[in-house]
Amino acid sequence: MNTTSARTAAQALVSQRDSLRDELEVQYEILKANNCTGSEPLVDAQGFPRADVDVYSVRRARVRIIELRNDITRVTDDIAKALEGVFVPPPQDAPASSESDETQAESKPFARVDGVAPNSPASTAVRDLHLGT
Repeated sequence: MNTTSARTAAQALVSQRDSLRDELEVQYEILKANNCTGSEPLVDAQGFPRADVDVYSVRRARVRIIELRNDITRVTDDIAKALEGVFVPPPQDAPASSESDETQAESKPFARVDGVAPNSPASTAVRDLHLGT
């Protein structure tokens, strides 16, 4: 993917995210109109649906809010990937030396061992290492 097409894709994704955010605001307005939050119970103390709330609209808005949040997260991740195509230059015939990568990975310690329990697999490995087996 070249820089121009990556930029166009990123702009389309940003536009899509903006429209999702607009729809999210509409859903929050439905909750606000019913004096509800995203987690407030929709039944009274006796377990009956609250009379001051349009329960169907509030439940539908809550579900849609969850869906939109997930969609916004997905689109934001897609935007990040598209922007990598815009701002990260493609690799320029880099040498494909896997040996140098392995050598660097082997030279960096990743853990520190303070002790080995007797008769554990690690103690057997250390003993075999010292014996040359």
